Amino acid sequence: MKKLLLLALVCLPLVAGAQTKVKETEVPKSVLITLAKTYESYKVKTWYQAPGQYIADFIIDGQPGRGYFTAGGDWQYSAFPVKMQECPTLMTTYITSNYPGYRTKEINYIEEKSGDNYYRVIIARDAIDATDCEMVFDTRGKLMKTNAPDPEAVKREYYTLNNPEYDDGRNTRKGKRPLPEEDKPEEVTTVEPTGPIAAHFEKNHAKRVKKGPEWAKRDNGARLVAYYTNPQKAGFEVVYNAETGACEWLGKLLEKERYKKGIIKYLEEKFKGEKYYIEKMVNYTADSKYRGADGKKPKPYTYVVISQKAGKQKKYTRLEFDAKDQFTGLLAGPLDKLDIQ
Repeated sequence: MKKLLLLALVCLPLVAGAQTKVKETEVPKSVLITLAKTYESYKVKTWYQAPGQYIADFIIDGQPGRGYFTAGGDWQYSAFPVKMQECPTLMTTYITSNYPGYRTKEINYIEEKSGDNYYRVIIARDAIDATDCEMVFDTRGKLMKTNAPDPEAVKREYYTLNNPEYDDGRNTRKGKRPLPEEDKPEEVTTVEPTGPIAAHFEKNHAKRVKKGPEWAKRDNGARLVAYYTNPQKAGFEVVYNAETGACEWLGKLLEKERYKKGIIKYLEEKFKGEKYYIEKMVNYTADSKYRGADGKKPKPYTYVVISQKAGKQKKYTRLEFDAKDQFTGLLAGPLDKLDIQ
């Protein structure tokens, strides 16, 4: 039933086609009562009426949003616009890595009556009269459903158009795991953390630093990451929100003997018959004070980088796994300039 409800919502536009602005006095009392029961504190800016539906443009805790109600007074769902830098890294990386030549037109955080919360994204090719494509991600950034074109086909087409001389039949390979991609090393520029970030790192991590920290930007500068090694030669990555200064994630590089068995089994099956090397396996856990868009502490996840030889070069495949070591998604490029190059 949960999947059916999600499918129905994906097909439902966030902005009704034929809607009329109405006064609050024209809104059924049952709708007003439902709104009051759904949210404790809110301020309605405008009411609209659509066929069989009432829509409220409101402000909740300083966040603008839009609530959808049936004419009978049942709450359907609410949509809150969000910026790309406010979204989970797994989600933003998936979009930017797999859909070159596309632009993100709209991102909304959806709250459903059933209790399901997720992100709804609209992208379109950067061209005149391009068709809108829809993506739905869970609160951790895992892709749940989309009607967008196959990302491998999009990347092949984009690369071919921008590299006319390219003629390599390998990119026609089919399968859930794409061909590994060669990293393009970039010059690493020095990044200086802001006051709150520097203060948090000094208080919580500085005493354990043997080497580092080296700082890098992620998600187009929305996050700052500190890489360091402790006296026991264990590697760590501390992820901060660049705007708020809040610590979000702590990544610990796992030693080979501590690699997760479930992930190793998955890799052995997916890379069967191929030579590969695990460059790193990083276990990320959310900071004790960090909460996702749904107000809950995100669950841990694991990031893995696989390398394979391609002549004199190394090429990489990047994968993410959930707290149960289940594969959740692919990343096409490095997380930042200090990630494996």
